[in-house]
Amino acid sequence: MKKPTLIILLAVLLVGCKPSYEKAIDKYLNDNLKDPSSYECIELGEPGIITPMSIAFVECVRRANAGEFPHDSVSSKLDQIKIMFEQNGTNPYDTLGWEVNHRYRAKNSYGALEIEEVSYIFDKELKEIVDTRRE
Repeated sequence: MKKPTLIILLAVLLVGCKPSYEKAIDKYLNDNLKDPSSYECIELGEPGIITPMSIAFVECVRRANAGEFPHDSVSSKLDQIKIMFEQNGTNPYDTLGWEVNHRYRAKNSYGALEIEEVSYIFDKELKEIVDTRRE
């Protein structure tokens, strides 16, 4: 009789152990969705680190795609930016925050199901959402 009880207890404990970022996303959705009960998760990504260099990389690629400079010079641009950060006393690989991508389905104001893609930007501790971006 002890074995089934132990298995049930372990299952409850494992299900209740959500990472803090998932709890923050759940709270955000409950506070912001028109009909939170209609929410269906399609995909929830893993947290990705945001550093000064990751921001610089995204910006360099964006500018290369816009034709400001050739794609094959992105690496040299990033080397220049890294040196600039270091000269200004900034660690180019310091954690500034975290990003989690989320794709889900939920009802809109009219009751129709829509698929949304959102990037949540978190603080350094990965506990609080500080910004969101719709894709």
